[in-house]
Amino acid sequence: MSRVTISIAPCDPSVSLVGDVRRITNLGVLEVRRRLSEGEPLFDQELFGNRAEDVFAKARALLSAIEDGGHQPLVAEAGRPITPQTLRNIFQASEDEGEEFRRLDELGHA
Repeated sequence: MSRVTISIAPCDPSVSLVGDVRRITNLGVLEVRRRLSEGEPLFDQELFGNRAEDVFAKARALLSAIEDGGHQPLVAEAGRPITPQTLRNIFQASEDEGEEFRRLDELGHA
């Protein structure tokens, strides 16, 4: 899978949005404020590498924080725009596939 970025349109972010994004991304307050005000990516990662579950959780939390803050997440995969729901669907499909592999492995079929 290719690289995914999450950002928002440039804005004057609220204190709560800055705090939520900082908590999720572990970026400094000034860096979060700058990225939000300039519309730069808050998330820029490969989805399917080591620790994919952690990456999925971080991206989901960030999408929710942005939406809860009253903004529309701007999501791109390999530089092409996709909807936040498409990204969530990718996560769900991957998790469903992983669960099926675990189930087959437990049955001795993998």
